[in-house]
Amino acid sequence: MRTQMQILLAVLAMCTGAVLAADNTIPEDKAVIQFETRLGIVTFEHQMHAGLGITECSTCHHTWDGTGPVKACHECHDKKDAEAPAAKKVFHTRCIGCHEYTVAEGMQAGPLKKKCKLCHVK
Repeated sequence: MRTQMQILLAVLAMCTGAVLAADNTIPEDKAVIQFETRLGIVTFEHQMHAGLGITECSTCHHTWDGTGPVKACHECHDKKDAEAPAAKKVFHTRCIGCHEYTVAEGMQAGPLKKKCKLCHVK
């Protein structure tokens, strides 16, 4: 288990890397993204997550090479594309997984499993 100092140093290093990276600013119209789902609307605070400085953009935008426009998740992650897993599976794995990891490291994070209505709002 990492010490809090190691975690702080890692976060600071990632923040520095994010600042030094190419212009990875989030367009104003993408600062908050909403997804309509069967269980209700999920609001993703894109700007807030990017502001944490915890990950590079390519952590989530895995096909982005750092130049040009970023594809919307659903362009590849829809039920029709057999090559990429469905968006539901990806979001649940990526988002909840990151939140679980963050909590396990002793930090605060967003909603975890079995609390669907914290993200899905009708």
